[in-house]
Amino acid sequence: MRSEYRAAAVALLTTSLLSGCYSAESSTSLAPVVRPVKLLTIKNTNLEQSRMFPANIAAHQQAELAFRINGQLVSLSLNEGQRVKKGQLLAQLDARDAKNTLLNAESNYELADLDYKRKRELLKRKLISKSEFDIASASFKASKASLQSAKDYLQYTQIEAPFSGVIAQVSLDNHQMIQAGQTVLTLQSEKQLDVTIQMPESMLIDMNDNQWQSSHQPKVRFNGSAATYPVTYKEHASKISPGTQAYQVTFTLSQPAELNVLPGMSAELLLNSSESSNVIAVIPVAAVVSDDDSGETLVWSYDTELEKLERRLVTLGRVKRDGVEILSGLKHGDKVVIAGSSQLTENSEVKPLRWQRGV
Repeated sequence: MRSEYRAAAVALLTTSLLSGCYSAESSTSLAPVVRPVKLLTIKNTNLEQSRMFPANIAAHQQAELAFRINGQLVSLSLNEGQRVKKGQLLAQLDARDAKNTLLNAESNYELADLDYKRKRELLKRKLISKSEFDIASASFKASKASLQSAKDYLQYTQIEAPFSGVIAQVSLDNHQMIQAGQTVLTLQSEKQLDVTIQMPESMLIDMNDNQWQSSHQPKVRFNGSAATYPVTYKEHASKISPGTQAYQVTFTLSQPAELNVLPGMSAELLLNSSESSNVIAVIPVAAVVSDDDSGETLVWSYDTELEKLERRLVTLGRVKRDGVEILSGLKHGDKVVIAGSSQLTENSEVKPLRWQRGV
């Protein structure tokens, strides 16, 4: 009898244990799946569109001036930083030999001219041969060429300013014997300056000359100042800078009236990094989903307060290397799912994916 009670108790305990296991398995299988999702926060577009590049200031026009002949420097009274006008005399060599050469060339020319005119009349009267006239004509042309050379030689004893600007450097002193081609001074233009930056190929590849002003709105600022000054696109290099994947791009800056900007100074160039002011953001292509039924383009936005997903219909712009442009449908502060979007629905249970240090 006791053994029968014992068998019944064992059977009841076994049934309870099996029922508990079944209930646990059932509750586990019915629990909703919570998907971790990677989110991207849409930032302030005004801040995102301004991209800063370190820049260098250089002279828009620069000339290293030198004499074309040898000689002794007798007049050089300029100071570095001094402003000069176009055509102003900057330096002078001893011109005594050049002046004597010019006087000799002038006298030879006058004699050859008189001889040429006289023999031309004699030829008309057939008093001389044609060969005698030809000799006089050749002598006249040679003397004329010598005279012009002598005038040029005298002019070579002077250096005049090829354009208005500032003396950047004076390399020699008075009374020195100098060689032809030896730099005497450096002249730089003053009213305009060049601003150069190194631009990555990923940004330069989509640009053309007309887009710089209308889209990128380039501006320059100095010493971290809030004041900015507009610049105009000038040129860009077609050869990559050594050791980088960037190209040199040059802009032109008009000299600000309130600042003394000099070549060699450093600055910051600000560029609007999007091609259109209508661009709200650039997001990964994987974040964009196409509705098969309606054909609408959408992204999934995550509401942190309600902890739910929300469909956002968006308008797309250009596809770029770092993603696709969003022209409408999103705003600053929205959190967008950027991975696994095609597997989600409005009823999907999700949680933001949070990276931990060391993972």
